[in-house]
Amino acid sequence: MEKMDRRVRRTRAMLGQALRELILEKPYDAITIQDIADQADLNRATFYLHYASKEELLMDSLEAQFDALVTQIEGEKNGRPMWESPVTGRIIFEYVAENAALFKVLLGAQGQGYVMYRVLNYIAQVDEEEIQEAFGPNALPVPDVILARHFAGSLFALVSWWLEHDMPYSSTYMAETVHQLCAVGVMPMLVGMGAAWPVNGGEWPTA
Repeated sequence: MEKMDRRVRRTRAMLGQALRELILEKPYDAITIQDIADQADLNRATFYLHYASKEELLMDSLEAQFDALVTQIEGEKNGRPMWESPVTGRIIFEYVAENAALFKVLLGAQGQGYVMYRVLNYIAQVDEEEIQEAFGPNALPVPDVILARHFAGSLFALVSWWLEHDMPYSSTYMAETVHQLCAVGVMPMLVGMGAAWPVNGGEWPTA
């Protein structure tokens, strides 16, 4: 049974890698199941043993990477909720930068609505779990689901913009800025409350 499990994981990893490689070579819409099977050196029937569509394959592949990313974040945030730790943003932006070519395709103007929705929903689900762990279910004035999607939407929009404009700011700058926006809010910045309001008495990052 364990050998079969390893075989399944290996086959799915091969299919995911094949699709990610193809996305960098040709338009997503033009990629066929046969293309993916050929790239992975597997047959078409093997693909359908594991996935019903290339969208399902893509999100399974991406979510496996995201799970590993969340595990890395959990190991470095020192028990603080993700939105309170600037380490979270740094790890995310560094990961995006390392995989910029792929995410430019997925999150750019030609990206797939299904893929973007699934990525956004994944981020929001992690945020919602963090909020409930920190405060309890729906213990805040705003429902957890709304807060989670606010945080996720902000991060998603900024990552997409950052990639579209060829990453004009460093990963560290973007991470610290997102941290201030999510942990403190926009209004204190707009009304000019000065250096006393950033989290832990910090200051806004400089580019």
